[in-house]
Amino acid sequence: MNGSTTDNPPLPRRALILYATQTGTAEDLSFQLSATLERHRFLVTLLACDDFAVASLPAQDLVFLVVSTTGQGEIPDNAKHFWRGLLRKKLPPAWLAGVRFGVFCLGDSTYPKFCWAGRKVGRRLLQLGATEVVRRGEGDQSGEEGIDGAFAYWVEEVRGVLRELWPLPQGVVEIPDVEVLPAKWVLEFAPEEEQQQEVKDGWEVMRTLHAPCADSVLATVAGNNRITPEDHWQDVRHLRFSLPTAVAWEPGATVSIAPKNFPEDVELFLDLQGWSSIADRPLRLLPSPLLPPGEHPPCLIPSTVAPLTLRTLLTHHLDITAIPRRSFFALAAHLTSDETHRQRLLEFADPIWVEELWDYTTRPRRSLLEVLQEFNTIRIPLSRLIELIPRMRSRQFSIASAAATDPQQLDLLVAIVNYKTVIKKTRRGVCTRFLASLRPGEDKVALCFHRGALALQESDLRKPVVLIAPGTGLAPMRALLQHRLAYGANGGNILIFGARNKEKDFFFAHEWAALQSCGQLKLFTAFSRDQKAKRYVQTVIREQAQDVWKALGEEEGIVFVCGSSGRMPSAVREALVEVFKKCGGMEYSQAELFLEQMEKGGRYKQETW
Repeated sequence: MNGSTTDNPPLPRRALILYATQTGTAEDLSFQLSATLERHRFLVTLLACDDFAVASLPAQDLVFLVVSTTGQGEIPDNAKHFWRGLLRKKLPPAWLAGVRFGVFCLGDSTYPKFCWAGRKVGRRLLQLGATEVVRRGEGDQSGEEGIDGAFAYWVEEVRGVLRELWPLPQGVVEIPDVEVLPAKWVLEFAPEEEQQQEVKDGWEVMRTLHAPCADSVLATVAGNNRITPEDHWQDVRHLRFSLPTAVAWEPGATVSIAPKNFPEDVELFLDLQGWSSIADRPLRLLPSPLLPPGEHPPCLIPSTVAPLTLRTLLTHHLDITAIPRRSFFALAAHLTSDETHRQRLLEFADPIWVEELWDYTTRPRRSLLEVLQEFNTIRIPLSRLIELIPRMRSRQFSIASAAATDPQQLDLLVAIVNYKTVIKKTRRGVCTRFLASLRPGEDKVALCFHRGALALQESDLRKPVVLIAPGTGLAPMRALLQHRLAYGANGGNILIFGARNKEKDFFFAHEWAALQSCGQLKLFTAFSRDQKAKRYVQTVIREQAQDVWKALGEEEGIVFVCGSSGRMPSAVREALVEVFKKCGGMEYSQAELFLEQMEKGGRYKQETW
């Protein structure tokens, strides 16, 4: 499997890959890009943006940036220091004159500022004199090809640029795609003196162990109540957590939660690989001895659960039910002895079959575990496990309560993901399935706090607000309202809520009724299935045009939009533009500009998923 990677030693040509990520997708793509550069005989340094010293940027010859956009066109948290460094006013126009670069942007076209962060970074590099050698790539989470499809096409363009501008010397060849690159980090069993481990129960491993997470708070589950009827199509939970100490989160903040794989899925994986008898032997995660010192990229799992075994690794760190990416098939093709399976896996890894890959994986939401069942000849060596199986990523949820109300009690409003695919298979979200299983008073969960896109400034308390929230988008709106009321903003609160049925998914209805009765809230609802003609939040915006215009146009209030992406965000914007045109006496283009100015001034805020 090592082939001839060492037949032609690497040339002294270096490339830098920097990634800016909020959820981990940009990091995953960066590793794929690194493999492409390695095949072209580059020594690659791969880092998060904030782990790189901005002052060293002029010394780089070739730089690639993989940048996701978060919130309202914002730079991800792990790149903000890097971005501030690029914005220093003292930097001369030719500061990066010797640097050549390429940018791939990740975004969601349901947001107004699609791929905004990556575009900003690219423009700034050009302003500082750098040369863009490959056109900017843009991956759309809501697009037909998805981010992976767009990235595959962009990487092929990168290959062409490398061959044109950095041709290999005579006698040196690219490392072919059919050859596996050396692993960067490997698993191995611990020495015999560390092998005395009793077999662990899978449920104990899931419930009592917690993967390390910097700055996390270990919270106790205080409540886990289904608030939709049992006969309703969707299971929505009101989760409550007790915090060990007071935490001052801001309204609109989110918490990230690390999911855990269920014991039956872990057991199936272990059985498929023939690992059941060794599942509880201690492991060590080490840098590969095949790579020279200083050439190891950051470890994919920087902090491991203790003890580290195959069982704990698969439970806490590896996303065995994820939809596999193209890179999975490329490596898996080398891990089977069955020629038919190998050829099929290689087809899925070939960029020219992007649509076929999408039909096989994304469209039916086929999991990695199911692929391993179908291609049951794949045998994964320990040295390739963390390279083949993607890392388990934390999921973020909007906090549904305000610290101003109780800084040691935190609420979430979570829709449990459970549906049937086009191939009639049941799919359950790995994180919401875990959350649904939590036992009040017994289980603990590690929570990491993050500033959200709907952040409320202190000056905003003096302004009216229009809160637009279909479904579980109500979560941060509840927190915003609690915060405003705690600080005396008892008027100017308009909530426009949308759901299917008043009797089945009108979340926190009693709270809104109480606020209405004392004049602290104007509530307008849209229940789409309770009458023949469907009603949505955009319908209500048009119906309540005068109230909406008074709050936003006359009193310079703020609008918050939260909920699932898709048609809703653009439909809300269209309705608001119509309100501004009708009530503000504007032309349509003026109304659009008015909304854009609201957005630039921080008076239009959106958080969708």
